[in-house]
Amino acid sequence: MAAGLPVVVSTVHAVQIGWEPTDDKGIIATRAYDVLTAHSPLVGQYSEAGVVIGRATHDLGPMLYWLLALPARLGNPEWMVVTMGIVNFAAVLATVALARRRGGPTLMLATAIAIPVMCMSLPAEAFHDIWNPSAALMPFLLLIFLCWSVACGDAYLLPVAVLVASFVVQAHLGYLAASTGMLVVALVGLAFGGRRRVPWALTAVLVGLVCWQPAIINEVTGHPGNLTLVARTATTSKPTLGLHVGENAVARAVGVKPWWLIDPATRWDRKYDVAAPQSRGRMVSAIALLVALGVVAVVGVVRRRRDLATAGAIGLILCAALAAVAAQTPTAPVLAATVAYSLWWGSQCGMWVWLIVAWSAFLLVRALAPAPARRLPAAAALAGLAAAGAVGTAEAAAEKPDQHVALYRPISVIDARLNRAIAPNEPIRFDGNLDVATQPVKASIRYDLVRHGDRVLSKGAWVRNGRWYELDHHAYDATITLTDRPRRPGRRAALLTRVGYSERGLRSSVYVWMAIAPRPPAAPSAARRASRRHRHRARRRA
Repeated sequence: MAAGLPVVVSTVHAVQIGWEPTDDKGIIATRAYDVLTAHSPLVGQYSEAGVVIGRATHDLGPMLYWLLALPARLGNPEWMVVTMGIVNFAAVLATVALARRRGGPTLMLATAIAIPVMCMSLPAEAFHDIWNPSAALMPFLLLIFLCWSVACGDAYLLPVAVLVASFVVQAHLGYLAASTGMLVVALVGLAFGGRRRVPWALTAVLVGLVCWQPAIINEVTGHPGNLTLVARTATTSKPTLGLHVGENAVARAVGVKPWWLIDPATRWDRKYDVAAPQSRGRMVSAIALLVALGVVAVVGVVRRRRDLATAGAIGLILCAALAAVAAQTPTAPVLAATVAYSLWWGSQCGMWVWLIVAWSAFLLVRALAPAPARRLPAAAALAGLAAAGAVGTAEAAAEKPDQHVALYRPISVIDARLNRAIAPNEPIRFDGNLDVATQPVKASIRYDLVRHGDRVLSKGAWVRNGRWYELDHHAYDATITLTDRPRRPGRRAALLTRVGYSERGLRSSVYVWMAIAPRPPAAPSAARRASRRHRHRARRRA
């Protein structure tokens, strides 16, 4: 619980400040709302990776939407924050519990201290955020320990590992290589021994089929399906950031001083970290730790210690996957910048490497010590518990504000005004220019209108929001337009409300305009048509 304190404080703070789903989070909230409708999403969040092949591409599946389906309908968007906080806190508790199962109280306390230290390297917003790269961070940490436990023979955890891996991989493509590699290690380790492997393996297959059913349906019915588009994107020849950037990513994640021990100035620092030349000391220390991981794996194989062999193998796979994600990122500006957040899980990678190397060294020292000295003293256990509580408290106290906290109040004002002006269950056309002021607001307003019961139509909405919201030739009752200037967007448009906010020292305004759609002329009645014919005949006779 001490290790999960940063998650608790971050979640409570988000509820207190009136969190709203800005930017892509508004799209995620809208798609989560759609899960319990006839147009439930079959794919995940829109991915910029599709720029490579010029086709709209999405993440692999909708499990993040499933998780948020009920909270998205509970009347207050803050329920989604509470849900993610509960999931992340449970992931931390389970991680510490698995650390105790694998390495006893010593590894348990070391893990409980390392987690809040690692949390300092991540945006505090990530601990409650529904944004897909953030939502998978703590479940990914749990997945590392789950795969390790399965590889050590805990077959009953295999269905849980498949469930968590499916969620992580479907949330964001950046986790695919690492998660797949760890599952392979888990299955190989389990093949060398485990109790009741076959029933649990069959259960894991069933869990996997349920988790991937929407993606399979989309692949079968799509022309082509999303899985095919993702495969084309990965295999298409394209300029990438290259091996040098991949090496830099591993050096920053593992070498002294690693990412997981650094409190970054901004949440986007990592895209600059991997592009800058690395110091000799960082490169040498990274190589030394990778060699140590290899030694741990080899010693584990020789001494028939599956825990050491698989722990070292998982560490090496995490580093290789991190290098691959960074190196294979395309150089297109819109994609090259994504390493700022697609490498956030480098903190978990570095923490694992340092933790396993330190734990292996501890086992060696303990093996050489006299038998009475091998037991963890009560004083040391209490000191470890106090350290976990102190680090967790310090990280929670140093929490940074959400990226768009200045927008939460203006968004709630706009939502309230629109709810008064528009009746529920109406088709609405939703327009707006994607400028700096309105771009983070627009998706949140769309979600609120959908939650209000309106069908929100826009040109090109099918790419990010699904075909249900595509304007096409559908009729609509009113047009809502968001602009950043007081210029009227159309002759019929009337200013509904205006809100201002300050973000990063810049003063911005959002103008909300509303125009009632013109009604088509009513068809003339039969009596009026007969009267017109009578007058026409009279004029002809005259």
